[in-house]
Amino acid sequence: MSSEPPAAPLPFLGLGNEDALHALADALPDGLFTTDVAGRITFWNRAAERITGWSLHEALGRDCSLLAGDAVNGCSCGAGPIRCGMVERERTSKTCTVRAKDGRLLTIVKNAVPLFAPDGRAVGALESFTDAGIADARPRPSPAEGAGQGLLGDHPAMGELRRTIALVARSSATVMIQGESGSGKERVAEAIHGSSPRAAGPFVRVNCSALNESLLESELFGHVKGAFTGAMRDRRGRFQEADGGTLLLDEIGDVSPVVQVKLLRVIEQREIERVGDSSPVPVDVRLVCATHRDLKALVEAGRFRADLYFRLAVFPLRVPPLREHLEDLPVIADAFLARRAPRADGSPRRLLPAAVAALSACTWPGNVRELQNVLEFAALQAGDGDVDVAHLPPELRAVAAPPAARRPGVPSPDELRAALEGTGWNRAAAARRLGISRVTLWKHLKRLGLDGPPRA
Repeated sequence: MSSEPPAAPLPFLGLGNEDALHALADALPDGLFTTDVAGRITFWNRAAERITGWSLHEALGRDCSLLAGDAVNGCSCGAGPIRCGMVERERTSKTCTVRAKDGRLLTIVKNAVPLFAPDGRAVGALESFTDAGIADARPRPSPAEGAGQGLLGDHPAMGELRRTIALVARSSATVMIQGESGSGKERVAEAIHGSSPRAAGPFVRVNCSALNESLLESELFGHVKGAFTGAMRDRRGRFQEADGGTLLLDEIGDVSPVVQVKLLRVIEQREIERVGDSSPVPVDVRLVCATHRDLKALVEAGRFRADLYFRLAVFPLRVPPLREHLEDLPVIADAFLARRAPRADGSPRRLLPAAVAALSACTWPGNVRELQNVLEFAALQAGDGDVDVAHLPPELRAVAAPPAARRPGVPSPDELRAALEGTGWNRAAAARRLGISRVTLWKHLKRLGLDGPPRA
């Protein structure tokens, strides 16, 4: 990234009326940006934000190497647009890959032309690109709102996670994603699918904990008309819907023994049998599983088949909880606020330093999902302004209380009450929020005479 300040937005081919032209560019479905003669980004439309995950604020002033993926057709990031092999005087479509903010490689169709001043002097380039993966009608997760939210950050743990995803995505191995609730397991599965040779195929998710045994069996394998009461017609299961793509079995640890047996048969024979039918149906599906449970412990307890576990855990992958990479919290928060809670004029709102400090002091048992809920609450409280400590939920404001108000390591009465009220008087959860043990919490409650919630 250049140390010089960002250049002023370039004229769109010298036509003037920049505000109207920028608004028009923002309405386009394709990504579009301009660079100055040194290759620094001077304009970045909304579609470019959506496709890449990089916001306007983050992109302006950065080199176009921000999107560095493949070096194709002579492209040499940092060479400037006039010497870049991707920029030609004649409009030519080229397919290449770029790297999204969350680290995924995206296949795009790109057009780039140089821009010249009236005197013939080169002033920069105009580039547009289309995500080749959205050429079909199948909905795909947005980089900023999908994989990006779970995979943002510069902490080594997140860098290793992205490296591992890129490694396993190239294979056809079954992946077992393990991590706490809310840590981004589904985002990881989407990233694996999106970076794999199956990216053009469907990505189908089944929450195995949301359905009872009979409903889950029908959901996974489908059924024929008359197979059971209410089966008025044949129904395709999720395995058939995911044919040629990826099937995510979320919360696989909650699957019943009967369904476990049928899953093992599918993995071994690469075919399914619909409920009420004995005719096998071949399927070509890559399985990705996710769980917050310790499956090895379930195997030892006899609640999960060992043979199925070893078939599913060919490539185990752990998603770190938020507390292990709290340094990334500001980046994750800014991305969420920019995407889900912008100002009325569409510009991103800021998370003020005091709010960052307060949020970073929490242990986040609900991980990124809990953080997003807190940010959504805070954004509503802030109206159209930036997010400060005063806009956070009460239990988090208490964490941000001035150090002088209490002895080091000793929660104040207000902190204790806020943490208890914020967790519905769940002492274990309140202790986690305060960063103390349950025994320590009990001692403080006893000292203050707080035995339970106030009576109505």
